[in-house]
Amino acid sequence: MPKLGIVSEHFYPLLGGITENVYNSAIRLAARGWEVKLITSNLSNLSDGKVQAPSKPWLEREPHLDIIPVGRSVPIYANGSWGRFSIGLNLISELKKIFREEKFDLIHIHSPLVPTLPYLALRLSKAPLIGTFHTYFDNNFFHNILYGLLKGRLQKDLNKLSRQIFVSRSCIMPLAKYFELKPIILPNGVDTMEFSPEVPPLKKFTRDKLNLLFVGRFDPRNGLDIMLEAFNLIKAEFKEVRLIVVGGPVKKKYLNLVKPEFREDVHFEGPVLKERPNYYASADIFCSPVDKASFGITLLEAMASGKPIVATENVGYNDLLEPEESIVVARKSSRALAEAVLSLLRDDLLRKKMGEAGREKALKYSWEAIVPQLEQIYLEVLGAK
Repeated sequence: MPKLGIVSEHFYPLLGGITENVYNSAIRLAARGWEVKLITSNLSNLSDGKVQAPSKPWLEREPHLDIIPVGRSVPIYANGSWGRFSIGLNLISELKKIFREEKFDLIHIHSPLVPTLPYLALRLSKAPLIGTFHTYFDNNFFHNILYGLLKGRLQKDLNKLSRQIFVSRSCIMPLAKYFELKPIILPNGVDTMEFSPEVPPLKKFTRDKLNLLFVGRFDPRNGLDIMLEAFNLIKAEFKEVRLIVVGGPVKKKYLNLVKPEFREDVHFEGPVLKERPNYYASADIFCSPVDKASFGITLLEAMASGKPIVATENVGYNDLLEPEESIVVARKSSRALAEAVLSLLRDDLLRKKMGEAGREKALKYSWEAIVPQLEQIYLEVLGAK
């Protein structure tokens, strides 16, 4: 099979939709016979070319992913979220050397217009290129100036991509304002065996109370403050409930949003990778009060786990969520969020029915359904070459 290079700023231990997409598609392509190497930023746990990632014992072949760390990853705040970019005096020469020595048949770049590794790869690679766009952003003054000034240059760069993949329609809209695109929508997937109603719940969350679950980085756009304010309202009316928060790091300001008398029922668990399916299994309702999103990997994980969802309206979620498996409420309204959650806490049958509908829907987004479509795109490009 051909040799595939994947370029991404994001990979474990960084959690998020891009990381999950990169890892789950890469190991399945490797299991299908592709020679896959990942070029990513040099984090502490990548210094030896190895990474701690979820095991996939149900795959036909043991997943193996060669990793080539480049530069050093540093955080940057943009678009309401903390992202990453790579720095290093020799980034360009390192990438040129990698491309020269590895002789990839095809290179897949995630977020190809984003600095630094993805955009440098787009400019430097001479192999056929695929790009996946993951991000929704508001067209603000900064983008108007940046893309307005660089429109000609960036259009030429985009034209280098043999295929332009978008994980949702919401990711197309911001770029379409500035550039001529040839978009292909291929959504994110979910591991429907890793996230499943058959996964055992965590014993420490006993069944004397119903469990609400929040999963996500503590970025402002992810709405943890709204979740905690809503929990105060929920707890005032429904005593036998607790909130489990997966993400971090925990900051004192979030603790202070919870009324003192309710704090013992708010569990800040920190970032979680390997036990994440067990946290979904422990939940009765998954809550996602996100202000801005391009897709929503956590929604798929919750649906695959058979859990009903209460989420806030945004352009990314609108393409994915339907009333059968979710209640969608107004953004930035702790009152609306609380009322929706309370309606589900009081209705066992509705929670069960919505969870079953979500599981059925998630099966359509399994990686086993998504990866063959991605592979077909690759083969079409290689065939054209």
